[in-house]
Amino acid sequence: RAPCSSHPRSVSAAACVIFELFGFRTMSASSSIRATPVARVSASRSSTSRFPKKTARRVSSSRRLAAPPRAVSSTSNDADVIIIGSGVGGLTAGALLAHYGRKVLILESHYATGGAAHGFQKKTDVGEFRFDTGPSFFAGLTTINALNPLASILTLVGEPIDTVKYDPLGTFHLEKGKPGLRRHADLSKLVTEVEKFSPNGAAQLAAAVPRIREMYGALSGLPTPALRADWKVGLMIASRYMKSMAKLGPYAAILPNPTVGLLDFLNIKDPWMRRLADLECYLLSGVDANGTVAAEFAAVFGASDDLKQSEFPKGGAEAITDALARAVLKNGGEIRLKTHVDKIVVDNGVARGVLLRNGVILSAPVVMSNASVWDTYGQLLPPGSVSQKEKDDALGIPCSESFMHLHLGIDATGLDFAETGGHHVVVRDDTKPIDKPGNVCMISIASVWEPDMAPKGHHCIHAYTMEPFEGWERGPGYETRKKESAEKLYEALEVVIPDIRKRVVLEMIGSPLTHKHWMRRHRGTYGAAIRAPALFPGPGTGIAGLYRVGDSCAPGVGLPAAASSGVIAANTLVRINEHFKLMDDVDAIAKKAGRFVER
Repeated sequence: RAPCSSHPRSVSAAACVIFELFGFRTMSASSSIRATPVARVSASRSSTSRFPKKTARRVSSSRRLAAPPRAVSSTSNDADVIIIGSGVGGLTAGALLAHYGRKVLILESHYATGGAAHGFQKKTDVGEFRFDTGPSFFAGLTTINALNPLASILTLVGEPIDTVKYDPLGTFHLEKGKPGLRRHADLSKLVTEVEKFSPNGAAQLAAAVPRIREMYGALSGLPTPALRADWKVGLMIASRYMKSMAKLGPYAAILPNPTVGLLDFLNIKDPWMRRLADLECYLLSGVDANGTVAAEFAAVFGASDDLKQSEFPKGGAEAITDALARAVLKNGGEIRLKTHVDKIVVDNGVARGVLLRNGVILSAPVVMSNASVWDTYGQLLPPGSVSQKEKDDALGIPCSESFMHLHLGIDATGLDFAETGGHHVVVRDDTKPIDKPGNVCMISIASVWEPDMAPKGHHCIHAYTMEPFEGWERGPGYETRKKESAEKLYEALEVVIPDIRKRVVLEMIGSPLTHKHWMRRHRGTYGAAIRAPALFPGPGTGIAGLYRVGDSCAPGVGLPAAASSGVIAANTLVRINEHFKLMDDVDAIAKKAGRFVER
């Protein structure tokens, strides 16, 4: 992913979870939330599922009977799980739980589902422009693959999406005054491209390609839908994936650690290639190769090479979340928009439901928070409901910077992106660190692949860069500061479209405060900035019946990682025999598509 609200390139969910659960590297003992991968459950239920029998009434209103704000489907009085938030993690968990036959109620404070992946429209004199708010780089949405679960899950729930496939992913402008590197998915093509910039680096990359492909093959042996966050994952692995697990053995000391170690292992020493690796890592996780876990880097390089192309969803990023929402609704679930959760109801260490801002209490045996770890522990949990250590550990997880956004509608006369593509990454100063806020700017021209997102003869552009949250306040000088801070984005755009300023027919500037407001994000953050070898916490908490999903828990940030968190949490809540049946269906889908990985 690019450092945006999420960036859907494949991540190694399987590797990350397996390293956590099976001791390739032990979890940090300093964090109580990391030491509890699943919530505690009573002995009477631990051998089956986390839900009581269907005859129990599980969602009710207390004292007030006013109709809920804007229900997406008919109001239900009966739910097995309440999910707070309809981001990719919450929607994926909800879609999968509904597929499993559970009654799901999703509560969303926004007017639209999708979290960071929602879209919006703006009418102008030349017509309507449509924009994505976050995700912009996509792969593995329709081609079945072992690491990004979305293709399998969307097919499984009967909601596959249409995409436009293309290559290269985009153009990386790494040095001023020099041509950009066309970032091909196929590593053999990428080697040829790198040779234009660093012959020595190209030779080292070429020598590393066979080993990268071998590592990816090992990582691919355990598909993300096979994972869960309890001891029963051992039953799943022992029965189906032991040979695949054995293939990870030679890389066990490398993959859970920082990518710099992997680069050394691959004998990539060339400074230009190391700089490119830093950029790739930054686009994946918001940190450089010293902080990005090697499993993620190897998985993305390998998956990119395997898929040979990138994808853009027809209709934009919201097409993905709309499909997940439809899967929830058609299987008896409910999604309520403009419904603000004030607190999670906790009684004697057990989650009992949620208290809405309007005073209504909704009850369910399982509550799942798709809010960030900081919002969950800092805002949603009542004081004293968890130990002070657990709360301090959760709130102490570092968060990344926020963003400056620039959404533009432009006159497209004479522009041709056939060679360079619609995605661009611009390094403004190659003498400064990659992860310095404002130094790397991402540009997505979605209308290159989806012309309907802009009026005829025009393009829609989303440009964004990291920006510290500190110091931003609304009031005198706020609009001036926004314009000044957007200058770096215009400078980056001029690398791609030199006369960009003359072409603008619509300009919308977003600050970190804008990002915080519309994304419902703590400090407008991109996500958790957990540097390898530290691990992201799992879905469990110290409160029975309370789980978390999203980009501040394992496997990490990015759209497929958030989706993976939803898959893992949903699987954890069901019986192992149901999970086995699901994997039979997933395998059948992969075999039909000719994408089954033998094991």
